[in-house]
Amino acid sequence: MSHATLRALAAPTVPAPAPSHHHRPHLYSRPVPMSDLDPMNHVNNVRLLEMIQDAHVDLFYLQHGHPGQPGQAVRVRVIYARHELDCTEALDLRPEPAVISTTVSSVRRLSFELTSRITRGDQVFCTCVSTCVAYGPAARRTRGLEDDEPAVLARHAVCDCRPSA
Repeated sequence: MSHATLRALAAPTVPAPAPSHHHRPHLYSRPVPMSDLDPMNHVNNVRLLEMIQDAHVDLFYLQHGHPGQPGQAVRVRVIYARHELDCTEALDLRPEPAVISTTVSSVRRLSFELTSRITRGDQVFCTCVSTCVAYGPAARRTRGLEDDEPAVLARHAVCDCRPSA
């Protein structure tokens, strides 16, 4: 394959337009317990990633009224291929919980990206871009997104959720 072809395959295939009123971020509120603190009294990167993964579990499996809710027909089954964290400020212990805001930022045939931000008010502590790959547990391999999964992703998307190549 040529370098141009490889770049085209690696490049985002779906532009991300401005969010509309129909596609809101998923918000997950979580207190910061003392057990999350390191010796410097800040939440370390491993705990930040755990907070983000807790928000993803809430988004896909625990939200009431969503098809991803336990016992419902549509369950987005994925594995993480990559997490890219950008920590801008140290998250510390305060009475107010941290809020993790998650949007679907791109959708491809086999994968999608989630962008999550850990905040308190207007203060952003961490931004994480997670690449999620559709996974078939029975076959133990990656698979294409099924027809009804993009509809689940569209609830919190800032992109067109029709899978692209």
